[in-house]
Amino acid sequence: MGVICMELKELNEKVPFFVQGIDIEAPKDFVFKLISDYSKHALWITGLEDEKHTDAPEVTGSTFCEKIKMYGFKEEYCGKVLAYEEGKMYQIEVGDKWVDFKLEYDFEEVNPTKTHLILTAWTLKGTSLHKLFNVFNKRILEDQLTRLKVVAETEFNKTK
Repeated sequence: MGVICMELKELNEKVPFFVQGIDIEAPKDFVFKLISDYSKHALWITGLEDEKHTDAPEVTGSTFCEKIKMYGFKEEYCGKVLAYEEGKMYQIEVGDKWVDFKLEYDFEEVNPTKTHLILTAWTLKGTSLHKLFNVFNKRILEDQLTRLKVVAETEFNKTK
């Protein structure tokens, strides 16, 4: 019987494993702030227990580590901001000891109080089992988008 290699390998997949869009009844800049402002993450990232960050002057290059409890396990996810266009696009690399992802949030204004948000995710690094976990990773990303929508709409309605 062979041994399964659990080494993290460079994958840099060109095809995303997740692409989903969602309409949010809140202005584009409001939704962008929920995602790009670390102080707002606990509102929509389920299981977030702690987050530390180091800001870079141009935002791109800023780093962060998040402690998240999910499915009864605590994991630490660390990453950095790869690209940042105020109100338009926010791209990060984030990972743990098993896998690294690139996540890109693209914001489109439908009208002044409605945003179409598209989340795209690629696997950058992973163990030999990373594809098996993509089912769970997709579910986590879907849940986060749904939670983000609810939080954004609720928080925006409080400002009216």
